[in-house]
Formats: sequence, C-alpha cells, structure tokens
Amino acid sequence: MALDAAEHVPAPQPEEGTLLAALELLPPKYRTVIYLYYYEGYSAREIAALVLSVGVAGATGVLGEVGERFSALFGPATQTEVIDQIGYPIGASVTADGITITADAIVGDTYSYAIVYSISREDGQPLVSQETLDGSEEYEGRLPLSFESYDLRPTGPLAFLSSGGGGGFSHFYDADPTDNAIQFVTFWTSDTPIRSGKVSTTFRGLYDTTDSYANKTLLAEGPWTLDFTMDFEDSSMDLPAGQAIQVSGMDATLGRITLSPLSIMVEYTVHQEAPEAERQNGQEDAANDPYAPFRDLPVTLTYTDGSTLELKNATTSASSSGGKTKCTMGIIFDSIRPLEEVASVTVGDVVIPISQ
Repeated sequence: MALDAAEHVPAPQPEEGTLLAALELLPPKYRTVIYLYYYEGYSAREIAALVLSVGVAGATGVLGEVGERFSALFGPATQTEVIDQIGYPIGASVTADGITITADAIVGDTYSYAIVYSISREDGQPLVSQETLDGSEEYEGRLPLSFESYDLRPTGPLAFLSSGGGGGFSHFYDADPTDNAIQFVTFWTSDTPIRSGKVSTTFRGLYDTTDSYANKTLLAEGPWTLDFTMDFEDSSMDLPAGQAIQVSGMDATLGRITLSPLSIMVEYTVHQEAPEAERQNGQEDAANDPYAPFRDLPVTLTYTDGSTLELKNATTSASSSGGKTKCTMGIIFDSIRPLEEVASVTVGDVVIPISQ
C-alpha cells in the first residue's frame, strides 16, 4: 500500500471475549510479550533474549544513532535523547539490482509510528546525481524520488497492525550529505492502537522524478523485501476526558486524548449523525464530504515557553450510527519535544492542563 497520500483503510475488529480483545486492555509491555508467545510462536527463551537485547541497547547508548537519524528529519531543535528513549534500531537489510535497502530505526507510540530506511548502491557509488540532490532545496529537503509501490504488513497469524483505519505519507531525504546513502521515511497514524510484532515490507520500482513524475527515470526495479520485528517504547499519556464540547455547533463529548512526544490522538463523539442522504452523496462524490462539519474541531498545544502549536492536516475518521458520530483526529508532530515541555492541550474551548 502506497503512503504518498493519506487514506482510510478498514480492518477487522477484534471480537469481544477473544484473546485479541483482551490483549488490547493490557499495558504495552505485557501485551507485547503475550503477543509474541501466542501469536508469533516465540519461545520464552527467545522472548527473554529479545527483551534483554533491547534493554542493553538502551542502557549502553546504542540508540544514539536512532536520535541522529530522526533529528535530521524533525529538525535541529529536536532533542535526540527523547528519540533515543522512544526509538529502537532495526538493522534489517536486503540487496537487489545492486541497491541495498536497510530498515534503520523506528519511533512510535500508541497510535503512530515513523520508520526510516537507508538506500545505497552496492558498489559504493552515489545513488543519484548531484542535480537530483540539489533538487531537494526546491521541496524543503525532500528528494524528487519515488517508489512504484511500497507496503508494510504483518507476517504472523494476525493479519493487520491495528483494528481500525488510518492514514500516512512518505518521502525521501538525505540525512548525511557526506555518505552515498539517501533515506526514505514513512509516517503512519491509526485510529486504533497499533500492535507490535513481525512485519514484512516490500518496495518495488525506484524512480528519479527530477524532470517530472510523468518523465521519471527507473533507477532499479527490485523488488526488495525486508522482514523485521516492529516494536518501540510507547511513552504516551492519557489526558483527562469526558468533557462536553461543541463541534460545528453540535453537542459532543471528549472520549480519549492520548499525547506523546511524537503525536496526539483525540477521540470524541458528536451526539448526532451525518444525514443519510448526504452520506450517500458523499460515497458517489468524494468532493462532498458529509463528515466535514464533524471533523472541524480545533486542537492547540501550548508549551511551557509560551509557544503554541495548532494542529492542521490531521488524519481523521468519522462514522455515524445509533444517533451518534464517533470521530478521531490524530497527527504526528513536525518536531519532537519532551512531554515536560507541554503545558496544556486545548480541544475546542476546553483547556486541559498537563500534570507532570
């Protein structure tokens, strides 16, 4: 599935009373161990080795490279120690058509993740021309490259990463101009909790689009398939919820607000449905979104230094039934800041202080 544009992807819901539903209620550290044992087939010895290897990496500072990878992405103001706390190195590589793709690192939380891959030529030569590298200046550091397709999917018995939908995007950039590699990053936000576990990611068709997307040049056909364990340190915190709010003049209630250094997710219920006729028209004409008024909820973060961040271009979902409309709004931040620097979150006209 390509991540070049946000989209909603439905997935099966875990049935009430099943082991999968029970897993959703557990803290991440317990959920991961049980998932690896019952769903992925790891032995207790293998799980212990995985836990120990992650713990040693964090204790010895191996994750410093994770912070460096993502600081190039989130900007010079990013505090790399925060990324080191929530990010894990991956290190899985595959080579095809003389091109090596390596999954470098992942950061994530309850609802979102970002994965950085490095791409280089096997012979050590630059992957693209200097003209292509210079072209990134026109696109705020994004390189004019593309994959024909890219997807990431679980490889265990569980056939989905989360039980809901989501949206994401991706782009290429050059983290270190002194080496011959370039980077590809993917961002994803789900409207239900993301599960850790074994995943497989496949890339096909690497293109240079310097001239134009229509006149793109094939650099390598591939495919490249990498298998690795998707896991990260979830540092999310739940904020007080249940407050009454207004959404486009409609009564609504905040259901859950989850905040981490990486992202925020706001869940709320509007106490009326989108008109059935408008929903039918929306299915026939994507330009007429019947849920547009339900998505119109301002969310602002205020930091301890007095600066603010108004959330825009969030990944949203909305679904009407039983006289109500359940909505979610999630976004990955442009920069990563520790939660200690967040003073409050304002949803609509409700100000929620952050208790540290």
